[in-house]
Amino acid sequence: MKTTWSALAAMAMLSACGPMTSGTDAGADAGSSVVDDGGVATFRTFTAPSTTAVNGSFLFTITGEATATEGFAFPPPAGAMEPYFIDGWEVRYEHMLVTVDGITLAENPDMSPGNPGMTGAAVARATGPWAVDLAKPGPLDAKEMAGKAFPLVRLTNQSLKSGTPSFGTSTKYAFSYELVSAAPSPIDVNLDADAKAAYQQMRANGWSYWVKGTATWKGDMGTPACRSTNTSYDFGRVPKVVNFSFGWKVPAAYKNCLNQELMPADSRGVQLGANGAEAVVQMTLHNDHPFWDALEEDAPLRFDAIAVRKSVASGAAPANVTVTSADLTGVDFEAVNDAQGNRVPFRYCGAVQMGERTMGGLALDPKGVPVNPAGGAAGLKDLSDYMAYNLSTFGHANAGEGLCVVERKYPSPQ
Repeated sequence: MKTTWSALAAMAMLSACGPMTSGTDAGADAGSSVVDDGGVATFRTFTAPSTTAVNGSFLFTITGEATATEGFAFPPPAGAMEPYFIDGWEVRYEHMLVTVDGITLAENPDMSPGNPGMTGAAVARATGPWAVDLAKPGPLDAKEMAGKAFPLVRLTNQSLKSGTPSFGTSTKYAFSYELVSAAPSPIDVNLDADAKAAYQQMRANGWSYWVKGTATWKGDMGTPACRSTNTSYDFGRVPKVVNFSFGWKVPAAYKNCLNQELMPADSRGVQLGANGAEAVVQMTLHNDHPFWDALEEDAPLRFDAIAVRKSVASGAAPANVTVTSADLTGVDFEAVNDAQGNRVPFRYCGAVQMGERTMGGLALDPKGVPVNPAGGAAGLKDLSDYMAYNLSTFGHANAGEGLCVVERKYPSPQ
C-alpha cells in the first residue's frame, strides 16, 4: 500500500514510559535491576513467554520479516512480492540490532481522527528494554508467513487501572511501542558474542539501530540488461562487493498503529479474538526503509549511492571494500557524486520500472522534508541523515502496512 509521507510524520503526545508491572508473562530475570554502569551494557536473562495461548491476553512479538533473515535477492525470485534493489545489488545481513521498550495498550484509539496520535489513558504496559538481533530467525512464524518472529512478552490484564481488570473482549486498545537507544541493562533476547560486542559499540555511540551485512552487485544477472542515464559513466570503477556496518541514533515512538487485521483495514488498535481468544500483536520492523530512493512508503531501493563512496579514479575497483557510517557523513544525497567528485547516473537493472528515468544524475528525493547543512531540527544535512530519517519510520504493526504515528526522539525535522 502506497502511503504519503505526511501520514507517517504525524505527531502525538502519548506517554510511553513506566516500570515493569504485574499482569505480564515473561521478559526479565526477576532478580535483575537496571543500573547504568558507566557506558558498558550488562545483559539480563530473557525468559520467553509461553507460546501456549492464554485467553484474554495479548502476546507481543517482534520481527524484521524475511528480508532481515534472508536479505534482498537479485534478481528477485519470479513472482516474489518483496522489494529489491533496482540498481542490481543483492543484500544479505549478518546482524541487525534493535532495542525496543514501552509496549503500551491504551483506551480509545479512535479518539481523534485528525490527530491519530491522541488516545485515551494507558491501561497496560510492559517494559524491557529488549535487545534483539532481527537478522536471526525467531521460533515463531511471522504474520503472512513473512519470516520468523520472537515472542517478547504477554500482557494479561489492565495492570495500570485500579483493580487490574481483565481486557474487554470486544474493546479496541491503541497499541504503541518504542525504539530506544542501546540500554545499560537490556534483556538479551538472542545476541551472540559478536552481537554483544557490537551492542557495546551502540552504547558508546548512543545508537538505537545497528546493521552489518554485505551487498554484492549482480545486476549483470538480470533481464533486460542494466541501463543508466549516462552510458559514459564507468561503473567498473565502483566495487562489486561492499561490506557495510551502519549505526544510527534514531530513537522513536510508534504510536496508535493501524491494524489491517481489523475491519475496515485502516482501523487503529488491537482487539482480542472471538470469545476473548488471545491476540498476537506483532512489532514489524521494515528494514528496507534506509535504502528508499525517496522519503515515501514503498519507494524503490538503491545501493549505488553507498557503493560509490569507494570508487577509484581509474581502472577496476577493488573486489571487496568496507563502508561504515562515517563514509555517509557529508555526502550530498540530492546530487550524488562518487569518491572522485563525478556525478553518478541513475542505474536500472532487471525489470523496467514505471517512470524509469532516461536523463539526469542520481538524486534521492526528500519529498518536502527540509534539507539544511545545519542538520538536526533544521533539516537533513547529508546521506547519513537521509537514511536515518527513512529508518525512523520503519516501525509497523502486524502484517502489511500497519503504519504507526511516528514521534522522533532525536533532533530532526518532524
